[in-house]
Amino acid sequence: MTTVTASPGVGNRTAVAGPGLPAGRVTISDRVLQKTAERAAADIVGVDAKSVRVEIVSARDTAAVRVTTPFPVPRLDDTEAVRAATPVLEAARVAQTELRSRLAHLFGREISRVDLTISGASTPQRKRVL
Repeated sequence: MTTVTASPGVGNRTAVAGPGLPAGRVTISDRVLQKTAERAAADIVGVDAKSVRVEIVSARDTAAVRVTTPFPVPRLDDTEAVRAATPVLEAARVAQTELRSRLAHLFGREISRVDLTISGASTPQRKRVL
């Protein structure tokens, strides 16, 4: 039978950092935050990550994010899809709220603001049948 025991001081910040030393903090580079935000925005909006531009202004405990992206719309010759589509402003508000929540979770800090700029339309590509 195997018994697992914890080492003395596990979970104790003083034991890990040493007596009299601060616990420290983790700093993530701006480039990592930007790439993470680009991929999250592309996933939420439903476009290719290469077409998304993100600017982040961050402070110690909060960040503001500006996203510029094309927005997916149905093909205009598909009348059923056009009728069933959510209006762009409503879909953009939902995407903005979801992006704020996801980035707060991923970054581990408050996202004070998400500005979403729609730079154009993105339609689904037609697939060729062989």
